[in-house]
Amino acid sequence: MRIALRTSGGRGEYEMAGIHEYIRVHDVIDRQLVLELLPGFRFPTNNFVRHTQGKPRIRLLDTRGDSHVYLILAAILLLPKPKREIGATPGGKLQIYKENFSVMSIPFDVVELSATEIVISPTQMVLSNSTLDSVRLDVIERLRIVMGCWEAASKQSSALATAITQHKSAFNSGNVKAVISAAKTMRLATIESDDPLRHITKELHLPNLDELMWLGVHVTETEDAMALGEVNLEELKDAARNRMKVWRQVALRGAAGTKFSTQVREAYNHTCMFTGMRLPKLAITGSSGVDAAHILPWAEYDLNEVRNGICLSKLCHWAFDAGILRLNFDASSSKYEIQLSPAALVAESGGLLKLDGLKDIQGVVATSLLPKDSANWPSPSFLKVYNDALNF
Repeated sequence: MRIALRTSGGRGEYEMAGIHEYIRVHDVIDRQLVLELLPGFRFPTNNFVRHTQGKPRIRLLDTRGDSHVYLILAAILLLPKPKREIGATPGGKLQIYKENFSVMSIPFDVVELSATEIVISPTQMVLSNSTLDSVRLDVIERLRIVMGCWEAASKQSSALATAITQHKSAFNSGNVKAVISAAKTMRLATIESDDPLRHITKELHLPNLDELMWLGVHVTETEDAMALGEVNLEELKDAARNRMKVWRQVALRGAAGTKFSTQVREAYNHTCMFTGMRLPKLAITGSSGVDAAHILPWAEYDLNEVRNGICLSKLCHWAFDAGILRLNFDASSSKYEIQLSPAALVAESGGLLKLDGLKDIQGVVATSLLPKDSANWPSPSFLKVYNDALNF
């Protein structure tokens, strides 16, 4: 599905369009749009899908104090402020400067649908101008760079670093107005007419990686850009699994990811939590047989802490990421339990999988297989968010 700008009628109207498996536009009428860019971090937007003039228009709850969803997303991603009236933007080659472009389309995955809300995970933003020159912005790629700025700012002392830290705090608290205010401060601090994130990465002396050059922006054909989000062939569980994969890739980048991997392996004594096999790197093996598997790539202030990880063998890591093996926490007994997912058992009954070896490791996890320091045990809240995201 996608949020789409319809250009007729002056300023244009944002509407809901497309389908997401069994969810269609008429299923989301009168629901509030809630943004989820990272697991557990949700932004109620006060934008509602209303059936107006025969169309699924997106309307603000309070036209005086609320912001449109495209402006909220632009503020989170530290984009220049986009313009709603696409006809008033300059033509020719698209320049991502203040009010030089419009947000034409926001393709998204549906995370959750309730009687009052639709929680969405935007995947891309299609930016365009009056002559329909378009580019595609990868949301997760852009957010990863923003998060890199957050980390760099925490180690520096300047007015810009303070503003970026305020942006992070606003994101962590889910405070939409504070996010928009922090983004405005950084836009005003930009001394160049270019994308403010480009200026910020330079001022913070972030490494000049290839992806920083493009800041998540990719050239795309106009027809392809307009069609993005019309059809989604993935099942809901596949979409959730893909989100988790991308979120984990965010966490694995850089020195922090390397430190996390080392700390998790050491906390578990290079032993797979699911099987009990100890598989360290040795001269005879050349590499380790266990991985530091993320549960979630993001915790409120600790992206790569040990309790957000599990030490797993290569096979168990794959099975955990694929949603075949599930790890639960029983609060009444304070025990962890491994079980095969219902979807995996259905696939086996249909002859698609053979799970004999994995069936043998189901059951309660022995305390001896957990880190000696209980503070490093897998976080029950992270496990819940992960399991909910896979829609079990």
